[in-house]
Amino acid sequence: MTATQTRNPAEAPGAPGVRVPRKQARPPWDGAAAGASAVAVLLCMVGLHGVFEGWSWFAPLALTTVTVVSAMAAARRFRFPTAAVPAAGLAALVVVLTWLFASSRAFIGLIPTGDTLEHAAVLLSEAQATIMNQVPPVLAEPGIVFVACLGTGLIALLVDTLATTLRMPAASGLGLLSLLIVPAILKPDSVGVLPFVLAAAGYLLVLATGTWQERPGSSAGPVRRPPRRQVGTAAGIGAVALVAALALPAVLPGFTQGTFPQGSRLNLWTGGSGLNPVVALGNDLRQPSASGRIRYATDSAQALYLRSTTLEDFSGQRWAPDLRTDSRRAGLQGMSPLEDDGLAANAQTVTTQVTSESYASPWLLAPYAPASVYGAAGRWSWDPKTMTVIAEDQLGSPRLSYEVQSLSPQITPSTLAQIGVAPENAVDPVFTDLPADVPESIREAVETATATAQGPYEQAMAIQGYLRGPEFSYSLDAPVEGGYDGNGMGVLDRFMEEKSGYCTHYAAAMAVMARQAGIPSRMALGFAPGRTTGNTVTGTDGTVLQEYEVDSRDAHAWPELYFHGMGWVRFEPTPSRGSVPAYSVQSRPDVGQALRDEALERERPAPAATAPATPAPTAPANAAPVAPAETGAGRYLGVAAGILAAAGAVLAPWALRRRRRTLRRRWLDGSGIAGGAGADQRGGPATLAWDEAADTGLDYGHVPRLADSPRAFAQRLAHDAGLPEGAALALERLRSAYEQEAYAAPGLAAGSGTTGSGTTGSGPAGSLPGSGAHEAERLWADVSTIRESFAASAPPGKRLRALLFPASLSSRLRR
Repeated sequence: MTATQTRNPAEAPGAPGVRVPRKQARPPWDGAAAGASAVAVLLCMVGLHGVFEGWSWFAPLALTTVTVVSAMAAARRFRFPTAAVPAAGLAALVVVLTWLFASSRAFIGLIPTGDTLEHAAVLLSEAQATIMNQVPPVLAEPGIVFVACLGTGLIALLVDTLATTLRMPAASGLGLLSLLIVPAILKPDSVGVLPFVLAAAGYLLVLATGTWQERPGSSAGPVRRPPRRQVGTAAGIGAVALVAALALPAVLPGFTQGTFPQGSRLNLWTGGSGLNPVVALGNDLRQPSASGRIRYATDSAQALYLRSTTLEDFSGQRWAPDLRTDSRRAGLQGMSPLEDDGLAANAQTVTTQVTSESYASPWLLAPYAPASVYGAAGRWSWDPKTMTVIAEDQLGSPRLSYEVQSLSPQITPSTLAQIGVAPENAVDPVFTDLPADVPESIREAVETATATAQGPYEQAMAIQGYLRGPEFSYSLDAPVEGGYDGNGMGVLDRFMEEKSGYCTHYAAAMAVMARQAGIPSRMALGFAPGRTTGNTVTGTDGTVLQEYEVDSRDAHAWPELYFHGMGWVRFEPTPSRGSVPAYSVQSRPDVGQALRDEALERERPAPAATAPATPAPTAPANAAPVAPAETGAGRYLGVAAGILAAAGAVLAPWALRRRRRTLRRRWLDGSGIAGGAGADQRGGPATLAWDEAADTGLDYGHVPRLADSPRAFAQRLAHDAGLPEGAALALERLRSAYEQEAYAAPGLAAGSGTTGSGTTGSGPAGSLPGSGAHEAERLWADVSTIRESFAASAPPGKRLRALLFPASLSSRLRR
């Protein structure tokens, strides 16, 4: 073989780890990857439909996402420093939020001012009220949309930073997952099949564009396309992930039947839950396991309803508690209703101690009507109109321990029967107002139920009896299947037609029907009496208190009606749930139902109902069927499986990179080459060692280019990485061996024993000069020297990224 047949390695394109001149340094796939990041976030946003009502929220969120990603792409295009690229995205986020929500309060409509920041604080307060008071799907009001745009913009910034700026497309899935978690937690049917598929497609698009490369093409310029092998790999990963998502619910405990079922929805409330209207009562009742366990001990002769908050404004599309911050009163002593009606003179004092290690809510649980609370940590205020107590910082501690002194009026049917219509100004108008468009189904139901009733008490009993009648049934699933699982007049109209629902539907129906009949009303949220534990507790004054227990399965809603001179009186229209008070037991020919209601009331405090000492107490006999709670072992197994899955996802890139290094070491020793396994694809020993060294440089941020030679790359890598003399010499030896193996004539590449005819005198073509284990050890020793030098000189953050998210896994620029 003549010398002219030997290629010059300094002029050979396609060498790894080589940078192009400054004017060509911009990554050819930057624009595509940035676009993929924006599209992936937009596809994940589809899952928010159902968290927000309608689609009016999508346009501002989409505009925010595109603006942030475009600003970051422009910053990279004009060669901003890497650290300044996210700063450009943040600046764009501030500008677009200012233009969308506070343009009239900003300088030239874009630059925020002090007035803009004050308005942002107002929007945050509005969003907090929406989160506390509404159930999904929430109305797309300015406050909550502002928070959604802010969160989505930050997620878009994170995704584009990881996928494009830092070139870690696999890690960008963390940002997409954080957006997908929102509907997974809040929507009753979890994310759903279509949003899940769209989100997965967006993630695969980010992965695919992250592997695009510049290849030599025609004179028209470079061809940008994903290699077929990478497309196949991405499709395989997606298929495995989809199969796992469909198969895991059948294996892990706590999952129910079906594809993406209710039981498999991500549930972060286990172990720390509160009765917050952001999670519908139906969702609490449908949980596969109990959460937010609360114990209360009382000297009342009967088990108590623990009330949290009330709904009284039925005029809007959504019914929510009114915080009434302007009329609340500070402190927890000396409380009394605005319309006292001589309550203290007609009531006995009840002592109740409430404790919990896992319940968190801004509203304080208390029997009606609380007069004083002792031992509750934090700052609290109370509302004289509703007697609800709320934390001033609107946060609730999951560790409760306090004592409530409440007033329980002595109510009898005869007393209520003697009370006439309440005077016009007896209560605030919010408790009597109805919208003009009350559904005809409500009007007809009131006329039917109260046709022969005389006076408020008979009317209330007639409405309760109508809703507890044989035409109505209790169901947690019917509202979900029928599409009326929520609140508002439209939902109530559907319920009156379908005649099947759970406590929120029955309580709202009776409250609205009572107002239609002329009786002031409101709807209370809290917990039904629960189960006795069989234990007793000694009160602060030495009183013996009977202990009970409630959890999320006892979440309940009931109506309270106003009777002048007696105050607010509880009724129970929901069949088979809660307990019917003695004063509202139906007096009708259906003696069997009346006897069952009376027996249920008598059995409430009886120790015989003590729940067995199992990880999940059984529901009371009168409770609606609920899914069995997970056993302790099952819960721990599920948690362990989740931890292992998360750890596996984080460690997978490290494991794959380590496997590639191990295989190269084996091939270098000859275990793969001698038998031909992988030799044709992986090259000779020097090529394997050189590829490993170049991959190590890539892992530490020294990106390979295609336009330069191995010699130029080695010089640049040694300079940019600041390699010490020993590592630089090792890199030079690897470079020289690689060039001889890759570019020399076949006869010369064989090393010793070459002949004039160019044939090999010893060993197969492509073997090391001298061949044997010693030369392989020398090559790998040089690779190890380079790796150790990179690790020693790199900052901790870069070293951790090289270990957990090695960039060389997604690079196919060398071969």
